[in-house]
Amino acid sequence: MNLALSDEQVMVRDMVRRFLADRYDATTMAKGPMSPSDWRALGELGLFALLAPEQAGGLGGGAVEVMIISEEMGRALAITPLAEGILLCGRAILADPAAARWGARLMQGDVLLAFAQGGALVDGGLCGSAAIVRDGMDADAFVVETNVGALLLVDAQDSGVRRMPVRLVDGSMAANVRFDAAQAVPLAVPASIWAEAQGLAGLSIVAELVGAMATLLDLTVDYVRQRHQFGKPIASFQVVQHRCARMYTWLEQSRSLLLKAALAEEEARVRAVTAARAYIGDAALKLAEDAVQLHGGMGVTDELAVGRGLRRLLLLSRLHGGPIAARAALAA
Repeated sequence: MNLALSDEQVMVRDMVRRFLADRYDATTMAKGPMSPSDWRALGELGLFALLAPEQAGGLGGGAVEVMIISEEMGRALAITPLAEGILLCGRAILADPAAARWGARLMQGDVLLAFAQGGALVDGGLCGSAAIVRDGMDADAFVVETNVGALLLVDAQDSGVRRMPVRLVDGSMAANVRFDAAQAVPLAVPASIWAEAQGLAGLSIVAELVGAMATLLDLTVDYVRQRHQFGKPIASFQVVQHRCARMYTWLEQSRSLLLKAALAEEEARVRAVTAARAYIGDAALKLAEDAVQLHGGMGVTDELAVGRGLRRLLLLSRLHGGPIAARAALAA
């Protein structure tokens, strides 16, 4: 499956690629979350405004733009809050004028939002807990989906918010969050907009997976061409060629499913993304494991990008229940 990008989309892709290339190489990939200054720089470049709806003052970028940007983030193994902070939480607050004060700052990259699930409103305050909230330690505010499906906005500085740090497998920090009668602002988000936000956030994660898979394959092919054994490159050995070919097949099949999800009609996107997650979650991890094995013992260390890439793919592939939950949702 092929997609011809417009001139504007090519410009966006090249801009993001250059930005990341200036800041990440094989020695710095996935060594930690993107710095706040780099995140703000992306906001100043208009990247987050591009992904915001036109009615909220954005440029109305859609699924293809989300795919392009997220795949480049994945190629650089960049750890960012793009999927949940911008596409999920951002679209929720931009849909409700009551949260307007956060919108402009979000598009500039000046604030960070985190998505949390759990809790209930008791006498007007949010009570309960949310486990493993990505970016929860650094978040300025939380978009919380309660146990009954209501969406709330909670300022992270509220006295009723307690956070405990949790380090994730890729080195990023999450939080276990406790809400003790925290002041919460109900968000009036139409069901169609929330479904769109969920679809785009899921698409972003899938695109990151595909981008990271491409980088690990490139690094592995370069390595087996340079590594010599018995006086010749190990790339000349048939068993290594077969494994690289298998990695390439996983990547291309994953890319096709990503394109299918990005080009799906709006009402079919969530299911298309779910189908992509059902396959890509497993394929990405298999590719990463082969990349590590072909690099030998050094492959599992933080010295090489493939080791850090394995941990990044492990996290991304298992979000929201991973391939098992995706297959269960498709069968339901």
